[in-house]
Amino acid sequence: MASYLVLTSPGAPKSDDNARFIADKFSWIAFAFPAFWLLYQRQLIAGIAVAILQGLIAFAIPEPSLAGLLIELALRLLVALEGPAFIAHRLQSRGWTLQSVITADDLATAEMIYDHAAAVDIPTRDEAIWQPPVLPTAVAKPADGRAAVGLFENYGER
Repeated sequence: MASYLVLTSPGAPKSDDNARFIADKFSWIAFAFPAFWLLYQRQLIAGIAVAILQGLIAFAIPEPSLAGLLIELALRLLVALEGPAFIAHRLQSRGWTLQSVITADDLATAEMIYDHAAAVDIPTRDEAIWQPPVLPTAVAKPADGRAAVGLFENYGER
């Protein structure tokens, strides 16, 4: 089973017919041709960077070796596993909204699940549209003013 990320265009309702489904799974085409796959998916900067890295690997290690093979394999695995996340991140940076993550066997099943959930969530005229409560914007800052990075926030302690 694969997870499908459902993104809708900016300003579109949840029940938009043009919602985009991105399968968050391993891509064999991206593994075989990482730079070309990224360029085809309009990931220009990442595609050019991967092409340059592959060229540098081929230039730096002209004779076949285990190190060159492992570096190339790691690069291909990175693109094949994280390529769909690159696409989703690009769409979200352009204003698309992540509506749902659906686990299904195939795209048709994921679309049926999403359409059913979107149809159930449509309010009728008599129902008021629920709005989330307004939360205060105050955020606790670390004592030294630095932002915490990682799983655990350390506020000056070691």
